[in-house]
Amino acid sequence: MPEKNYLRVVISGGGTGGHVYPGIAIAKKLKELHSNIEITFVGVKNRIEAKIVPKEGYPLKTIHIQYLPRKLGIKTVTFFFSLIIGLFQSLIFLIRFKPNVVVGTGGYVSWPVVYAAHLLGIPTLIQEQNSFPGIATRVLAKKADEIHLAFEEAINYLTKVKNKEKFRITGNPIRLSSKSINRTSTLKKFNLDENKRTLFLFGGSQGAVALNKALLDALPHLSTEIQIIWQTGEPDFEQMQRACQQFAHKIFMKPYIYNMAEAYAVADLVFCRSGAITIAELVKVTVPAIFVPLPHAAEGHQEKNARVLVEAKAAEMILQQDLAGSLLKDKIEQLIFDNKRLMQFKQNLKKFHYPDAAGEIANRVLQLATKNN
Repeated sequence: MPEKNYLRVVISGGGTGGHVYPGIAIAKKLKELHSNIEITFVGVKNRIEAKIVPKEGYPLKTIHIQYLPRKLGIKTVTFFFSLIIGLFQSLIFLIRFKPNVVVGTGGYVSWPVVYAAHLLGIPTLIQEQNSFPGIATRVLAKKADEIHLAFEEAINYLTKVKNKEKFRITGNPIRLSSKSINRTSTLKKFNLDENKRTLFLFGGSQGAVALNKALLDALPHLSTEIQIIWQTGEPDFEQMQRACQQFAHKIFMKPYIYNMAEAYAVADLVFCRSGAITIAELVKVTVPAIFVPLPHAAEGHQEKNARVLVEAKAAEMILQQDLAGSLLKDKIEQLIFDNKRLMQFKQNLKKFHYPDAAGEIANRVLQLATKNN
């Protein structure tokens, strides 16, 4: 028999790292706060959670559910069949596992799990990363006991929730280390000059072709006082490396940079996409950015994320349809040498900073779990 204070928690979210990593950050904090807790993740086979979750040391239960297509067709019909199957699988799993609370961090896999928990009377908490809530959050918000948001603007899209006390603005849980990093020694590791301005480009773990191409076009015309840390992604690495040979003295180029904290610590300006977790990391380290939102992101949420910071004078944005080497060159040089604007951006980024998002959410999970223990 489990001990009296023994708790079980289910965390469901997947499809992208942006839904999985917040769940892992919450799980780690729960382990720190409660010594006698069992955490199981629910996801989909052959999606990113199937790689990340077991690697982080957590069990993963997989259910069958397909991605919701954006256009009506035969896949829409099969999605709803898979949703019913996923719901029954979730009900059976939750009845057997008997969790004290279920957490949904977004993605289509969280729909059946959180809804099944609601049907069984299990307390539920949703963590929404974006300024424009995903479909799962919009559908489930009315049923959830608590809704934790990274952006206050998200409330405007959740009008069906009449009880506003459900909402808590807690920020995005991230795993970025807060350990102090020495700028001079880190620049030496990157073989870069501490007297020059540093631009950091990354487009996610696989890179971003549009961002790579735009910087490549801008490179011959970019000030010699600018050096670059460039995460190309594996697919573009060799091509970019060959194309940039004459500029190799001022570029640190890798297909993937594992220690993002070091790259952030030496960057004066970042050129990147505007996913919710990327923004949360930039907010934490207060590094100004030029965002190029992913144009095909679900319901344009990356553009909406970026606009929140642009309107707060905390970032710049270029839409991908407007992205060109000449425009990028001008944007970079106008901003990276303007100490006054950089400082303004840094100060305004602090308005979005929540120092312990994972801790706040984990504490609320424990409170909900204890009620059901």
